[in-house]
Amino acid sequence: MQRERIEEVIITVFKDYLEEQDIEGEINSDTILFGSESLVDSMGAVNVIIDIESHFKGQGYRIALNYEGAMSSEDSPFRTVTTLTDFISELIKEPPR
Repeated sequence: MQRERIEEVIITVFKDYLEEQDIEGEINSDTILFGSESLVDSMGAVNVIIDIESHFKGQGYRIALNYEGAMSSEDSPFRTVTTLTDFISELIKEPPR
């Protein structure tokens, strides 16, 4: 899957969640996804992660985004849309099963 498509999925899922929760905010490649500067709280972050995993599972990719320390580490893949895109790109280099 192309990197651009992965980023598009992340942005769409995040925008959909914000819209459902009636939260206003701009989402782009540099948007901080999780943490003190994020538009969502910890429960929102969990919901977005689940929705992203579900989307890729529906495309035949089995990815696990929640792992110990991922959200709290300084080099977390969840810092921005770009870092999450890069992380998912590495996870799904192979064709879906």
